[in-house]
Amino acid sequence: MIRGTSAAPLTPLTDEVVLGSTRVVPFEVPGLGNRTYIAVSDNSAILVDPPRDVDSLLGFIRDSGWSVTHVFDTHIHNDYISGGLAAARLSGADYIVPSDGGIECPAHEVTDGEVITVGAGQIRAVRTPGHTPHHMSYVLSVSGRDIATFTGGGLLYSGVGRTDLFGADHAEELAHAQWRSARRLAHTVEHSSAILPTHGFGSFCSVGDAVVGEHTLVGLHTTNPVFLMEEDSFVHQLLENQGPYPDYFNRMGELNRAGTPADPPAMPPIRTLALAAEDAAAGKWVLDLRHRHAFADGHLAGSLSFDAAGAYVTYIGWLIPWDADLHLVVPDEATLQTAVIELGRIAINRVRSAALWRDGSINQSELASMRHADGRRLRAAIANDPELRVLDVRLESESERARLAGQRAIPIHQLTQRLEEVREWADGHEVWVYCGSGFRSAVGASLLNRAGIPAVHVDGSVVES
Repeated sequence: MIRGTSAAPLTPLTDEVVLGSTRVVPFEVPGLGNRTYIAVSDNSAILVDPPRDVDSLLGFIRDSGWSVTHVFDTHIHNDYISGGLAAARLSGADYIVPSDGGIECPAHEVTDGEVITVGAGQIRAVRTPGHTPHHMSYVLSVSGRDIATFTGGGLLYSGVGRTDLFGADHAEELAHAQWRSARRLAHTVEHSSAILPTHGFGSFCSVGDAVVGEHTLVGLHTTNPVFLMEEDSFVHQLLENQGPYPDYFNRMGELNRAGTPADPPAMPPIRTLALAAEDAAAGKWVLDLRHRHAFADGHLAGSLSFDAAGAYVTYIGWLIPWDADLHLVVPDEATLQTAVIELGRIAINRVRSAALWRDGSINQSELASMRHADGRRLRAAIANDPELRVLDVRLESESERARLAGQRAIPIHQLTQRLEEVREWADGHEVWVYCGSGFRSAVGASLLNRAGIPAVHVDGSVVES
């Protein structure tokens, strides 16, 4: 983390698990669709699956009067940089990872069935392959009672972790393993235990709706498909519904096996908006993090809209070349500090400069604009113009469920590689870009405009408007 700042702090959620003096406190990791956990018993705390920026987690522990004894990772993560090694080094705790994960940094590689004393309780390691071959779940027991099970990327609330991160050749084998792992938990963990997954809150590492319903193992028996379906049917459905995942996932495993990077991402120099405009005009990657409506009303020509209120981190990692230098346009320094931290969570450290909007170095007349409309106006435009070009940038699974008249469906993560296809299809016409909410369509419309293809940003759903 950028030390000495309070940007992007991880704050505790309210749905704690409490038994006597033992507490398990969940924390949301914004932008990644994940959670991390602090469990404390007798003032001895553990961390489970922390992200790269651990300062606020360690600060919460310190301010509560606790001390960290162990930091656990349930698996070698593919969707973010783990803060496990950093948290262990900063707190003097033991770093615990599953055996056979290929870890290359100093760590205690825990084996199936191993028990670790944590304060007044114990952590029992249960091998649960599926999301990864080496995946481990950790069962927290106090006074002989299983009160919480940290299931990482395996058993989630509304589904399971995806099983194709080690390649298509292993996806089916790991899907079968995931079905069996869920049943292993059902047979070895008390059914009243709270299930506490890391993924499943919007992460592309999960398969299933990002819904938090039942929290206990017995509750999930009646709601989670992994318990409701026979093995072959479950595997078939899982393999059919995993969909694409961000390209940067393929790099995270190698980085995490080496341990948390020693240096936090650095704050970039702040330059004038006029210089940022020159960068955008030269074809550099200038990313505007303001609200997408503000971007549409006025922006630097050639810049791209990545509304920081949306899942901008994941999509920057997915759409922008991994080794590219980034230049940000932000409304204020707090947004910049948060962005540097959140991008650092997926190892994007190449933010080379930033510009503050309205710094007085550029005139309104020098700005570009982009038409935007809501779903109601899109419906009317479709009705009035049978030749209307509508580009649907949702995932295939989304666009197939609700097709639009005259649409060309190209998922947003494929758009940069298929711009010439869009140009030929548009044939000089304006392209209305749709995604159902507005974030991805703003990214898509700005990509088209950057390529010289006139676009209209559709904000919102044609169903709800």
